[in-house]
Amino acid sequence: MIMYLVRMRLLSALALSLLATPAHAQVTSLDEGSFTIMRGPDRVGREDFTIRSTPGPGGLVLVGHAVVAMGSRRIEPSLNADSSGAVVKYQSEVRESGRITLTYSGIVSRDHYRSRTGRPDGESLREFRLAAGTVAVEDDVLHQLWFIARRGPGASVAVLAPLRNLVETVHVELIGNETLRIDTRDLEARHLRLKTEGSNATKDVWVDAAGHLLKVVIPATKIVAVRDEPPR
Repeated sequence: MIMYLVRMRLLSALALSLLATPAHAQVTSLDEGSFTIMRGPDRVGREDFTIRSTPGPGGLVLVGHAVVAMGSRRIEPSLNADSSGAVVKYQSEVRESGRITLTYSGIVSRDHYRSRTGRPDGESLREFRLAAGTVAVEDDVLHQLWFIARRGPGASVAVLAPLRNLVETVHVELIGNETLRIDTRDLEARHLRLKTEGSNATKDVWVDAAGHLLKVVIPATKIVAVRDEPPR
């Protein structure tokens, strides 16, 4: 009887500990949806993406994943970042007409970044120093601009372009507040301009009050991408 009571108390304590698990230990969707990508009047692609917060051994991990289809080209990037958005691990695969033309992987170890790039003609390795707080944004991937925009107006952000193994500084500027129509709804949005130091290349993004990415305009490539549905 005594052993039975002890066992019941242990089970009760375990149940209470599970109920007391903090909310931040759950997987949370930070943004997810799809963009239709236009160049002038022509639809040239689509991006389906998710950005989630998930528990990891050292704290919360931000996980971004997407499938980007542009004509016969398909890109599938996966990004792990810390709670500030700084890159921890990056992977990407590029296919042309169904054939793999590039695989890429990179990982941060202390203040160094190690990458491996595979192409049909061989493989290359790179290692270089990476400043704390650096975010990763692949050139042809839209949803990763979320990691820059969330730093807010006035921020100067170190940005790794993974497939180029290049780090650039991007400044975030506030253009103003505007109203965007997404599907059949009018949404209040904040218009930000992301300007790359040196080249002065710009990307304009619109985000809602919760930070969801609504629209992206890239003047250099004449790309305009608008979210297909309002954020949930």
